[in-house]
Amino acid sequence: MKQKWAALAFQGFPRPWKRGGAWTSDERDRFDTLVAEFTAASEYVCERCGNAGVLRETRPIELTLCDACESCVGPDGRL
Repeated sequence: MKQKWAALAFQGFPRPWKRGGAWTSDERDRFDTLVAEFTAASEYVCERCGNAGVLRETRPIELTLCDACESCVGPDGRL
């Protein structure tokens, strides 16, 4: 799990991998749908405090921040 382009990015599997077949395509589709829902929601949540936020392109790194946190986070983007 990480932040990528101001949104949540998650890579994982529905369950542990096993030789000869690990998960079904239905399991993978349901897992991908769940991850996509949280990724979409993360585009509107402040990365610093959890309030409603918007994409800020005012620093070298893109962040999703609310108005209050936009003024608190320095030019380096450290939260």
